[in-house]
Amino acid sequence: MKRMAPILVGILGLFSGCSNSQNSRTGIDEPLVIRGVIGNSKAKSLAQFIPGQLPGNILAADAAAPAVNVDGGTPATRLASLGSFLERFVYQGQNNVGVSGTATQDVSSVAFKLKDLGTGYWVMPVGALDVATQKNSWDISADFGRDMPEGYQYLNFVGIDGNGNAGAIQALRVCIAGRLYDGFQGCVATAKPPAAAIALTWDTNVDLDLQVLTPDGQLIEPKNPLTTPLDAGVTQIPASTGRIDRDSNAACVIDGIREEDLVWATTAPKGTYGIYVNLFDSCKQPVVHFNVKVYTAVDKPDVDAGKQLQSWYSADGILLDFQANGGSSRGYFVKEFLFQ
Repeated sequence: MKRMAPILVGILGLFSGCSNSQNSRTGIDEPLVIRGVIGNSKAKSLAQFIPGQLPGNILAADAAAPAVNVDGGTPATRLASLGSFLERFVYQGQNNVGVSGTATQDVSSVAFKLKDLGTGYWVMPVGALDVATQKNSWDISADFGRDMPEGYQYLNFVGIDGNGNAGAIQALRVCIAGRLYDGFQGCVATAKPPAAAIALTWDTNVDLDLQVLTPDGQLIEPKNPLTTPLDAGVTQIPASTGRIDRDSNAACVIDGIREEDLVWATTAPKGTYGIYVNLFDSCKQPVVHFNVKVYTAVDKPDVDAGKQLQSWYSADGILLDFQANGGSSRGYFVKEFLFQ
């Protein structure tokens, strides 16, 4: 493995000496945090954060296109895969988003930055040379901030050689989506929001579960996520079915989203629904603060989709670590809500 460009290490030391806080030196409060993936073990280490603009030149004309090698011997890196990017959609606050690629032999490190967000960029060394392809590989895990604006952002990256020379900046266009599914309206203006939703959010990295008791007595939760059970062999979920969108922080594998929603995509529910919050596992945290909201879509002629979610109920609560039950019982009762 080649050394990281010495000029970058020197710059990092210079800025670290005049930084006002540990967080600004490490970059952990940035809207994008990059960790390098180390070898086959998939262990992660924090990349180096450097204040300032991303080095490099020749921003790709089509920012959504794959990176291409650059003529003239300048360092070049290529995006090889999208990892856990789902059609280039990422949720606000999502952690451990994998991106990997390859670089020409002269590249010793790769730098990353969101185009218009953050105060600096991240640098990490490339992996070992692949003898078969004569390329260096790189593999990162990206954490996206919870307060990132919805809509399209550009993840810029550039190869740097052992002398500190940066090549052409390349870009990956990514849609930052809200944690509560709204049809990705931040990126698709005409997308329609769901007909109704019950949303649970929380502030600490615990395994918290939304539980909803339906009028017919079903307890809907991440392990039983559909309001209409599917018959054997049926894989197509009816459009009118409500479903829980994710099991956030399941088994204390932290995804950073900290939100679970029961969403009805096309048809609003009718009847009284009981809302519960269950602390499945405290994940060694002493306390968690949560919020529950109930939404329905209302007509909104001034928006492209013609409808917008409106909150009709909101409640805050607290659960303590000793209340974790591993799913053995129903959780903390919040409210019964009547959908009309």
